[in-house]
Amino acid sequence: MSKYINHLLKIMGLFMLPFLLFSGCLKEGTDTIVLPIPDGKIPYSVIPENLQDSLRTRGLDIHEGLNPDTLNGKFLAAPMILRYASDNYQEDFYDLYMAFSGQNPRGLIRYRETQKRENIDGASIMANVIGEGKNITMYCYQNVFECNPSGDTLWKCKTATVVSGTISEEGIKNCQYANIILDTWAIDDYYASPLSKKGTYRIWFDGDSIANRLTD
Repeated sequence: MSKYINHLLKIMGLFMLPFLLFSGCLKEGTDTIVLPIPDGKIPYSVIPENLQDSLRTRGLDIHEGLNPDTLNGKFLAAPMILRYASDNYQEDFYDLYMAFSGQNPRGLIRYRETQKRENIDGASIMANVIGEGKNITMYCYQNVFECNPSGDTLWKCKTATVVSGTISEEGIKNCQYANIILDTWAIDDYYASPLSKKGTYRIWFDGDSIANRLTD
C-alpha cells in the first residue's frame, strides 16, 4: 500500500511542476512576462544600469522605494518641454494624456498614453510603480503606434518609458517623462525616416511643472 501511495505522490508532483515553474509569470495579451521580485528599483533588464545613470545625469528623477502612494487616474501633461535627446531631436512634442489604473500592492499598474492632435497611442506591456509616499516613478515597456483613419498601423515603436513626479490632489507635480527606443517598425520609408534609432532616448518636462489631474 505504501509503495502505491509513494508512486501516486510522484505522479502528482510531476503534474504540479509546470504550475510551480510558471507561478511567477503574468500573461497580458500575447506577452508573457516573468515578474522580478520587487526591490523598489527599475530592473536593469528593463533599463540597463548605464542608461539609468545617463537619464539621471541628464536631469531625470528616478524615485526608488517599495511604498509608493496610489497613482490611479487620468492626467494631462502640457506643454511638454524637451530636456534632452540623445539623437539630437529638437521638434515639439504634443500634449500628453496619461491614464493609470489598477495599481496593486506589488506595484503593478496599467498605463496608457495618447498624444493630443495625433492618432498616436501607447499601451504598456508591463508597468510598475516604485517610490516612497507621494514621490513616485512609473516604468514600463510600451508599444507606441500611429494609425490612419482606416485603422491601419503606419508605424510602431517598442519603448521603455518612465514617468516621475510627486502625486498631489491637483495632479503630478514636477512631472517628467522619458522614453528609450527598443525597436521600431514602419509601413514604408516615408514613415520610417522620422523614427528614432534603437537605443536613443529623450527626456521631457511638463512646462508648467504639473500634469493636471482630469476628472473625466
